[in-house]
Amino acid sequence: MTSVGFNLTSASSASMLDTSSKALERVRQTASVRDAAAPAKTGAPTTPESNTAYWSIPTTFSASSLSLGSVQDANGRAAAVTDTAAVGLEQATEIVGRIQQKLVQAKAVGANKSAINAEIDTMKARLSEVIDDSAFNGENWLQVGAGQQPKVASLLASVSTGDQGELSINMIDFDTAQATLVSKEKADDGLLTRAYAGTSMSGVPYDYYLMDANSSVPNRSSAQEVRIDAGTSSDQIDGMISALNRVLIDMVGASAEVSAVRNQISGDDGFIEGLARAGDLGTESRVRSDLGDHDAKRMAVEAQSQLQESGLNITNASMAGWLKIYP
Repeated sequence: MTSVGFNLTSASSASMLDTSSKALERVRQTASVRDAAAPAKTGAPTTPESNTAYWSIPTTFSASSLSLGSVQDANGRAAAVTDTAAVGLEQATEIVGRIQQKLVQAKAVGANKSAINAEIDTMKARLSEVIDDSAFNGENWLQVGAGQQPKVASLLASVSTGDQGELSINMIDFDTAQATLVSKEKADDGLLTRAYAGTSMSGVPYDYYLMDANSSVPNRSSAQEVRIDAGTSSDQIDGMISALNRVLIDMVGASAEVSAVRNQISGDDGFIEGLARAGDLGTESRVRSDLGDHDAKRMAVEAQSQLQESGLNITNASMAGWLKIYP
């Protein structure tokens, strides 16, 4: 005689195990791109660090961070170039003003013009040092070498973001001819090597330049360097003072142009750095949060599945014992 028994507990356990297995499969597909393509299994849970999706998101954003880093480098370089030029112009203008003061002193009765000229020569040497040192990364707006000419420099001025997160990079052009003080190619291109001609307040014509840079294309033959000695007349000194007054006016104008460019560049560096930091933090938080939730869900479902499988095994074992007692 054959008897068929129905164990309600075993059936319930089997049903719960089947439901858990399906839930586990759904969680796996959501949590991991790699696990979605693989067959379901109840092995050890995959950690976020071993999940390809975990690394694909940060790697993608790393490229964006690298772009922001490049933008930040370019912006920092532009700021450094303009800062260097601005400081150099400021120092050079101060020295030229002191040279003009020395010329005024030379007009005094009994002034030692030769000694004053020695001081002027020392100031000119210092002026050359300031101009030579006004270079950043090989770029010097205050000086043009032999065989060269002033150029238009393109600088990264600002960066903005659109509604969709796209970057908008704004460039600004600056004609370095506005800031050139010394030109070793064409004397007329430099404010300090250029000859200034006119008529002084006393009605005496003048034609002077402050520095001789041995330019390939020198000033006109009538122009003379600002230099005095015991035989220099008061009218000649007046002409030199008038020429330097025009030089100073042009140098102040050059400083204003460079400062205007510098003000458009400075201040954006912090914005770019903050934009990159915000993106990094936001992405890291999202990746860790989302994947952490999915991983936790999967671990919970796996634990539930394992417990229900154990419960089914216990139930089956109990049923087998009952059949032995009641064959």
